[in-house]
Amino acid sequence: MLGRRLEYKGSFNDIAIFDDYAHHPTEIKATCNALNNKVFHESWVIFQPHTYSRTKNLLDDFAIALSNFDHIIIADIYAAREANTYGVSSKDIVERINSTRTLNHCEYISDFKDIVSYVKEHAKPKDIILTLGAGNVTDIGPMILK
Repeated sequence: MLGRRLEYKGSFNDIAIFDDYAHHPTEIKATCNALNNKVFHESWVIFQPHTYSRTKNLLDDFAIALSNFDHIIIADIYAAREANTYGVSSKDIVERINSTRTLNHCEYISDFKDIVSYVKEHAKPKDIILTLGAGNVTDIGPMILK
């Protein structure tokens, strides 16, 4: 696969935007560690879980891996080929993260346009915005840059 591994998408207001295919907790941790090689103020991650089964099975692992970022936004699960027979939602990850974090709470925002508005309003110069996931979350970076 070409691209989608900490791929630079552009910047606005001195805020760098990257995209990464990471959709498993191990990959998310590796991406977070790779950010240590970059100079920035705070990190903003926008994560879109991929499949209900993976989200259900790795719920705690996702919460732990994502907690390493400064600001966390969780979008709706990208269902791919599945129906939600697991009784899980993105809000479950948000609840897990917020139950253990005291700073910079995790937010659930379902609509991509609302995510774009939120980060444009809250991210500051020298921050990094990173979209993570195997679904259409990759559309958010270009939306921010418009």
